[in-house]
Amino acid sequence: MRGVLAIAAAAAAAVASLSLAAAAAAEEPAAAPLTRAEYVAQIEPICQANTEANATILKNAKFRAQHGKMKEAAKQFIHAAAAFGATVKKIAVVPRPPADDARLLKWFKFLEIVRKDLHEIGTALREEDKIRAAHEGIRVQRSSNAANNVGFVFQFHYCRLTPSRFS
Repeated sequence: MRGVLAIAAAAAAAVASLSLAAAAAAEEPAAAPLTRAEYVAQIEPICQANTEANATILKNAKFRAQHGKMKEAAKQFIHAAAAFGATVKKIAVVPRPPADDARLLKWFKFLEIVRKDLHEIGTALREEDKIRAAHEGIRVQRSSNAANNVGFVFQFHYCRLTPSRFS
């Protein structure tokens, strides 16, 4: 019986210490949530770096695709899709303003569709299927427009997707 009482006393002490720790944590001031402007200021440099990288990665890709060097262009689009995906992952871990969380989650979904479709352009070009590549290009444009519509309220500059970024 003494063993059972000792275990019960230890359990009660553990519960008491956990409740004291929770109370202490509740008293600590929480970090102030980000404003929309602060969020934009944090992610714009990330988008700027990706925009500049994609300009280098995709240099002459459209020309190559149109002039019989589809496999070279395919490598460029696949590389750009990977770089774009890495950028989206970097942006996704930045704390978001609570009021805009649902909007930003929707924006991230569209960005992922853009990444997938960019990769599909590369795959179609690798298979030398110009028609499918053109269809995927249209999908990229539509998904980019949808992402821009969702993110319009943020007034992005570098995080705004324009066709020139992917050509």
